[in-house]
Amino acid sequence: MSRWADLVGLVNRACQSTFGVPVVYTPSLENRMELGGMPIALTGIFDEKREIVSLMGDGGMDAIIPRSVLEVGLAELGIEPMAGDDVTVAGVPYRILEVQLDGRGQAVLIRTFPKNFHPKSKAI
Repeated sequence: MSRWADLVGLVNRACQSTFGVPVVYTPSLENRMELGGMPIALTGIFDEKREIVSLMGDGGMDAIIPRSVLEVGLAELGIEPMAGDDVTVAGVPYRILEVQLDGRGQAVLIRTFPKNFHPKSKAI
């Protein structure tokens, strides 16, 4: 491993130990039947309302969307996270919408919403 990768890993571990909270990650049976929906307890950094910028490009509309985000270490998780899996933070269940890998194998950014949340469409 390079010196830079070592330093990134050190910072990620320090952030997890300082800001991390206990979470339970449960793989979806639809995604991976072989894991049997076995819950995985780990530590993650949870941000209930992080502003996510959605860029539509050339003349499109940009949007700032508050989303719940959970950052976890891939090594601690032990499996590849997938959209459709569930996480529980402070007793609140969430469904994973999108997985963003940071490219270093150290952490994963997971956007989530409450599992029982059903957005209502509004007429404009």
